[in-house]
Amino acid sequence: MREFRSAVPGLCDPPEPYSYSVRAGQTIYLAGQVALDADMQIVGSTVAEQAAQVWRNIESVLAASGATLADIVKITYYVQDIRELSGEIEVRKTLFAPDKMPAVTAIQAAALGLPGLMMEVDVIAVLADE
Repeated sequence: MREFRSAVPGLCDPPEPYSYSVRAGQTIYLAGQVALDADMQIVGSTVAEQAAQVWRNIESVLAASGATLADIVKITYYVQDIRELSGEIEVRKTLFAPDKMPAVTAIQAAALGLPGLMMEVDVIAVLADE
């Protein structure tokens, strides 16, 4: 059974036709999240500030899908300047235990959809067997 979530409390409606998450069995795939608040305004002017909003959005999507940050197994980052990823790393260190860090891939991207966005993050989460 697959569940599609295109609306999530606390997030703006997706700006394009897509689902914020798709759950297939015990695996949840999240669409890339950026630093937009519920009013579609960019939050933050540094990577660390934007990362904090991105992770709030990710937590909201996961909660709507029946998961938590602890269920994340893979993170993919798209950043405008890979040299600034350290700002996000500091935020991530506060969210995950040192011995429970998900696998990570970081990719430098020339543009991220809206001027002012510095990063986009997508994750894959796997729920424990029920």
